[in-house]
Amino acid sequence: MFIEIKNARKKYGEGETLVNALDDVNISLDEGKVYVILGPSGSGKSTLLNMIGGLDSLDSGTITVSGRNISNSDKKKLTDYRREDVGFVFQFYNLIPDLTVQENIEVVSDISENPMDIEEVLEALDIAKYRTRFPKELSGGQQQRIAVARALAPDPDLLLADEPTTALDVTIQGQILALLGDLSRERGMGLLLITHDLGVVAEMADEVGVMYAGRIVERAPVRALFAEPRHPYTWGLIRSAPTLDTPPSAKLDAIPGTVPSPGDLPQGCPFRPRCPEAHGRCFKTPPTVESAGPDGVREVCCWLAEAR
Repeated sequence: MFIEIKNARKKYGEGETLVNALDDVNISLDEGKVYVILGPSGSGKSTLLNMIGGLDSLDSGTITVSGRNISNSDKKKLTDYRREDVGFVFQFYNLIPDLTVQENIEVVSDISENPMDIEEVLEALDIAKYRTRFPKELSGGQQQRIAVARALAPDPDLLLADEPTTALDVTIQGQILALLGDLSRERGMGLLLITHDLGVVAEMADEVGVMYAGRIVERAPVRALFAEPRHPYTWGLIRSAPTLDTPPSAKLDAIPGTVPSPGDLPQGCPFRPRCPEAHGRCFKTPPTVESAGPDGVREVCCWLAEAR
């Protein structure tokens, strides 16, 4: 297994400000596969990527990447890991304004022991023609391509992308996300991607983890998830997304209620106040993660899963 996360937990604050940012999260991902994380703001998605990227440490649990336990590494090993093995693509480009496109990429390439060839990076992202331009001379989509190129420059084994297309228009969003998926498979990189675009998820993901209130409430191969969602929150996400067949005047089914504050979760199941099928046990006890279905490759954190 290329990436394996077991029983990951992370808390912030204390007393009345205590927040369970990650609560017993488990993920596995093979090399060259795309794992997409869905969920509302505050569900722990970015926290999880920060942990995998070595930017913060777990309270308990383990994160193993290519056989290396990064959750138990000293500062030097974590620095080497971030420099050589993992690339980051964030919501905003964070390019150095006084450097050209090529120089922005070379800054990262120069600190890596085994960087990709700069020309290969420029060609892979179709940005060679911009090499002498400065970031302010480029569109948002072009700048994000530079950010992706910079993440690829060290030739990482793992690419982490935290909503990398938020600031872009819809057409460019699809292009960037498709590009990330293609690069992952072509180069054999693992890709963990946070996005809210269900259409792109259905097109490019191998596996999906749906997060809510710090937990993975459903994990499944992408086709199985869309064909037969098992958690009520997953149903709501899919029903609320427009499709090509949705009339412009149609009213989409929104999930009722609001996302609870991470520091003030309801008793029992965190999704219970918004769930149309909540019953007695949901009001008292948080559900446990169980295998759902005969294939054993999907999990659901819901008391109703056993009945489906």
